[in-house]
Amino acid sequence: MDDDGIVVELGARWRAGDATLVLEAIHAAADGGVPLTLVHRGAGGRSLLLAASAEWPRLTCREVVRDTHAAFRPRPERWAHHRLLPAGRPMGPTGIAISGGLGGLGLALAARLGAAGHRLWLLDRRPVSGLALADQHRLAAVARATRVVVHQSDVTKAVPDSPFPVTALVHAAGELELHPLRDIGAGRLERLAPAKAAALRTLVRALAPGGLRSVVVFGSAESRRPHPLFGGYALANELVRLEAARLRRKHRGVRLVTAEWSLWSDVGMAGPSAGAAAAAGFATVPPDWGAQAAELLLDAGNSVPGELVLGGPQPTPDRPLAAIAGVAGSSVARDGRSVDRLVALCRPVRGGRHRVAGGRGTVVRAVVDGRAVATWTSPVHDWADRRPG
Repeated sequence: MDDDGIVVELGARWRAGDATLVLEAIHAAADGGVPLTLVHRGAGGRSLLLAASAEWPRLTCREVVRDTHAAFRPRPERWAHHRLLPAGRPMGPTGIAISGGLGGLGLALAARLGAAGHRLWLLDRRPVSGLALADQHRLAAVARATRVVVHQSDVTKAVPDSPFPVTALVHAAGELELHPLRDIGAGRLERLAPAKAAALRTLVRALAPGGLRSVVVFGSAESRRPHPLFGGYALANELVRLEAARLRRKHRGVRLVTAEWSLWSDVGMAGPSAGAAAAAGFATVPPDWGAQAAELLLDAGNSVPGELVLGGPQPTPDRPLAAIAGVAGSSVARDGRSVDRLVALCRPVRGGRHRVAGGRGTVVRAVVDGRAVATWTSPVHDWADRRPG
């Protein structure tokens, strides 16, 4: 501790012990009523500070990034609308690996990519026999359409030999455990935080020499502005985004795109709660649209940014919109009561301000900014704007 409160200094990469160090500093700063400063050279940790600020409203946190590449320095959030369109010629059949391939998102992607004729290599820690019967039937349907090879493997440690040449990878593996930072143990956070980034690093290192050309990393919008309970999950997705930036610089011949999604509805780890979230105004991703978007991102013929935040399809006049922390997408918040639920869920801290902004229109929208929530209405055509007005 110094005159400015508690200062934690990390290095250029997230390392074993860092989660314990930052978590202990958060508890000490919250208990002592002093500010917390995180200093690093690319290791990350900003999402954990934001999650801590949501749990302890009086806690003041800041991040200082020193002497590092621009990709790792914090920048103001300036959201731009990116129109994702198919390339002039669709991606020809190729070999595609999907980590987390037996999960809800993995199977949704497999169905889409298998129907297009791609050979699929599904990597997952669980065995096929452990799947629900409905998911086993979904997998069997994909296997009838194309060649499918399933390997039970923990890709954080090693990657099996590929059964055929793999030119594309979707990294959709991950864990969702929701815990308040005041309750999560340091050991659990040490395990959860780096796993997704470690798996990406291992996969790219193993597949790049064999002709890997395109990678889509499944991240989460929670890494940008986490809600309460999402601290560990947000940190894991921040670290995988930073790891993708490192690999992008190291493997110039491989295109890496980080897609940071809102909740997928019906499938995936958050599927059971996505319906309630959508009813409260959260931007949600329909599985068919999400799989189509992932296929477009995987096609190296499409020009896309290295990092995108996706919240669902562009809405129509009869399907209002919610934009949370700059994440735009469809929702079902059509009335004042739904907007009230949206505001209650999105407030970064208990007692956060709610400001109504903008004029009359057809689309209900909301954005989280610091310690306040603003809602307004606007026409559908400007759905991707970052701020009202």
